[in-house]
Amino acid sequence: MKRISIVLLMLLVLCGFVFASGKSEDTSSSSDDEIVITYAFWGSPDAIGVEADVIAAFEAKYPNIHVEPVVSGYNDYHTKLLTMIAGGSAPDVMRISTQYLPDLASSGGLLDIGAEAEKRGYDLSMYYEEGLEDCSYEDICYGLPWGTAPVYMLVNVDMFEEAGIPLPSYDWTIEEFNQIVRALSKGEGENRQYGFAMEIQSDLYPMYPYVWANGGDLLDETKTEFTFDQPEAYEAIQMIADLYQDGCMPPETLMVGTQTASVPSWFINDKVAMFQGTAANILTIQQSGKRFEVWPLPSQPGVPTTVVKSNATAISKDSKNLEAAWLFATFARGDEGESLYMEAKRVPPSIKGEKYWDLYLGDGEYPTNIQEVTDLVFGTYGRLAPVRKGYLELEQLLTPICQNIMLGNTTAKEAMTEIAPNAQAILDRSN
Repeated sequence: MKRISIVLLMLLVLCGFVFASGKSEDTSSSSDDEIVITYAFWGSPDAIGVEADVIAAFEAKYPNIHVEPVVSGYNDYHTKLLTMIAGGSAPDVMRISTQYLPDLASSGGLLDIGAEAEKRGYDLSMYYEEGLEDCSYEDICYGLPWGTAPVYMLVNVDMFEEAGIPLPSYDWTIEEFNQIVRALSKGEGENRQYGFAMEIQSDLYPMYPYVWANGGDLLDETKTEFTFDQPEAYEAIQMIADLYQDGCMPPETLMVGTQTASVPSWFINDKVAMFQGTAANILTIQQSGKRFEVWPLPSQPGVPTTVVKSNATAISKDSKNLEAAWLFATFARGDEGESLYMEAKRVPPSIKGEKYWDLYLGDGEYPTNIQEVTDLVFGTYGRLAPVRKGYLELEQLLTPICQNIMLGNTTAKEAMTEIAPNAQAILDRSN
């Protein structure tokens, strides 16, 4: 059977979502006939290769099942996916970033993975508890965890040493963070060095740690009331905006996010001392040979502030080839698929066990402390984002507002006070 090549996958990325109908044909489940299933995910050049490897390994094990990849850039991926589920044309298997899981699960198009696993005797306890919790909505697990990890602070060791500033403790505060960022920001024009960079283009995750460390949150404990308009929240947002406006963050970070090549490139070239990064960023920087470590986000005693998130490998409830979809999802998220991801250093382990860390970690490779910090975050510093139904719409409302605050077009207090009724209306409408 014809194999999916990396070149084809790259073409699919360039073309966006390549769905045709978006759903596999109603093919026979006979072992003698080819079954075609679709697998949707987002990707970048550093990430595509391992997806091709996973698909190829699966097809070698199950020669009668052909996996058709459906690849897109991240920014509008979930909006398109929500439209497809609502239209009855969902992919058989799909990766979902968990902040959008409540909206997608509420559409009624996702399989109850927990119930299916229990029926089939599939052991979900192999995954980290944080991943399973993040892949659940209203006590139903809708996906197998993939990429369960903190959103780390990436620390440029060379820039700290050159400035004579010691690396902070793991339980550093936002006051210490603010001081360090300002101390690391120096120079003029092309020689300007920046203490910090963050992305606030497509989601709110980068802002949460500072709001949490200041005693605020996006929502109240019941997740029914909007609370970014409270002082504990908007004061923290204003602190980040002040860093940007005072020249402690690259001005281009509002136009070029950390998921692109630019901010990691500045980090590698000693233009940025710290930035909030994901496993994809870590992979890019590792390939440069740069000396760097990962850190928990600033906190305060007893208040976890480092975002822990996962991605869910979900299955369409309406898949016409459920058995094949289940086989592929559990292969990709089982031992064989996890091992391939670890060997490619695509993401830290989502399955418990030193075997996977041994595959993921390089011998003396930076960051040398990633397992230690990940364990600390899972045990002490980690926190899931306050997601719920309506989160996608709420995020789309707030991210441009946060950009305006960063640019100095308004203050955080004024903006959040003004937008609060609209934000609350989204919550009320989606309860």
